[in-house]
Amino acid sequence: MKGFKKLLTGILAATMIMGASITAMATDAQTTATTSITITNENNNSGDVAEITYDYYQILKADVKNVSNDGAFQTGTAAYYVESKTLADLLTNTGLFTVTKSADNSRWNVELTDSKTTASEIVEKLNTDAFKEAASAHGTFDNLGADNKATKTATVSVEPGYYLVLSSLGTKAALQTLGNVTINEKNEYPTVTKDEDRTVDSMFDTKTPINYTVTVKIPASVENKDIVVYDKATVGLTINPAVTATVDGAALTGTYAWSVSETIDTHVIYSLTIDKAVVTANAGKTIVLEYTGTPNEKAVVLVPEKNTAYIKYDNYTSAETKEVTVVTLGFNILKVDGVDKKPLTGAEFTLWDDEKDGNEIKLVWDAKANAYRVANAEEAANGVHVAVDENGEATIIGLDAKQYYLQEEVAPTGYNLLTVRKPVTVSETTELQTITVENNSGSVLPSTGGIGTTIFYIFGGVLILAGVAYFILRRKALAE
Repeated sequence: MKGFKKLLTGILAATMIMGASITAMATDAQTTATTSITITNENNNSGDVAEITYDYYQILKADVKNVSNDGAFQTGTAAYYVESKTLADLLTNTGLFTVTKSADNSRWNVELTDSKTTASEIVEKLNTDAFKEAASAHGTFDNLGADNKATKTATVSVEPGYYLVLSSLGTKAALQTLGNVTINEKNEYPTVTKDEDRTVDSMFDTKTPINYTVTVKIPASVENKDIVVYDKATVGLTINPAVTATVDGAALTGTYAWSVSETIDTHVIYSLTIDKAVVTANAGKTIVLEYTGTPNEKAVVLVPEKNTAYIKYDNYTSAETKEVTVVTLGFNILKVDGVDKKPLTGAEFTLWDDEKDGNEIKLVWDAKANAYRVANAEEAANGVHVAVDENGEATIIGLDAKQYYLQEEVAPTGYNLLTVRKPVTVSETTELQTITVENNSGSVLPSTGGIGTTIFYIFGGVLILAGVAYFILRRKALAE
C-alpha cells in the first residue's frame, strides 16, 4: 500500500507538500469560500475498486488571496492560522511550526519553521489522537455511488485550510485546500499466497501430514485494522488447528489457531485473525503461517481434495489463491484359483506396512464408499478383516503412495493359507489398480525349515528295510 506515501513526495508541491505554501499572514485576506477534496483510487494489486472511507481533520484555517471572478479559489498565497489555544500549543510542540499570537489576540498565526519540511513529516506529527480531538473540523466521506457500489472517486466540500486525511485502507496525507484538490491514490492491499509440500496422503495421517504455508504480505502503509485469514477446504480435507506464525523467522506475537468459520455442502471454511496491532507493527513485512492437514473419511479415492486461502482487510476481500490439491489412494483385491484363475470367495486379509513385522494398518468397512478404508483413532480398536465378496473382490481406500503388504488371515475353503505377505505397491494413478492374489488347493507342503519331504524318505526307507528283512528271514526258513 504505497498510497499517499508515494504521492507525498512525487506529486505537485502546491497540492501535497506544505513547504513554502505556508507563508506570512496576508494583510488583504479574502472572504472564505468552499473548496473540495477529490480522491480517485484503484487497487494496484488487481485493478479492483474497494469501498473506502476517508476521515478528514482540519488542522489549520486559511485566508486565501487571488480569488478568480467566479469565486473559485486559485492556488496561491495563504495565511494559515488557528483559533484554538490547544491547537496552537500542539503545533508548537511538534517543532515543525512557528506559532505567534495575532495583534488583536483573536487567533494564532502559523508558519512552517523550515520550508523544506515534507508532508510526510507533517503527517507523522499530526496523526495523533490529540490533534484529531482538537481539530477545528472533522468529517468523513466515501467512494460509494448512488447505487451504494464503490466507485473510483470520493469527493467532499471543505473550507480552505490544511487537512490531515486518513483512509480506511491505511493511507495518510497532509494537504492544503487553497483550491479544489484532486489526488490520485493507488492503494496496495495485503496479499496472500498458499503452498503445500505433498499431493498425496493417506487418511488420518498424523505422522506425516500435508504441510501448508500461507504467506501474507503487509504493505508498508497499512491501517490499524485486523487481517482475517481464511482457508477454504473441501469436506474431505481436515485442517489441523495448530498454526506456527513467524515474521523474518521469529515467532509472531499472539496465539494462532484455525477455527471453523462456516460449513457448507462441499467446503469447510476455517479462519484466524492477525490482530491489528500485529498488522501495524509489521507493516512492510511478510507473515508466514505454517500448519498441517489430512484427508478424512469423506475424502473420495483418486478425487483431488482442494483448498485455497484468502484474506479480509477492512472492506477489502482478496481473491482466492491458486488451488492446492491432495488425493488419497487405494487398490482392488481379486482373489483367484492359482490354476484356472476362477474367482474365489471366503478369503480375509489384514494390511501391514512391513514385509514381516511392522504395524498393522487398521481398516473399517465404509458402506457409503462400498470399500474398506483406513480407520481413524477412535475406530482403530474396532478394525476388521478385509473380506472378499462373492466375486472374489474387495477394495481398500485411504492410502498413501507407498509399499503395503497383504496378510491372508482366512483362506477360501479347500485352499491353502498363504504363509507370506503379498507386497502391494500403491502409486499415484488415475484409476485404482487391481492386485491379484492366488490360492492353491491340495495338501499343504511345509515351508523351508520344517519337516519337509523327510518324512516320506523315512517312510520309504522303513518299507525297504522291512522288505529286505522279510527276504532274509524267508531265505533262512527255506534253507532249514
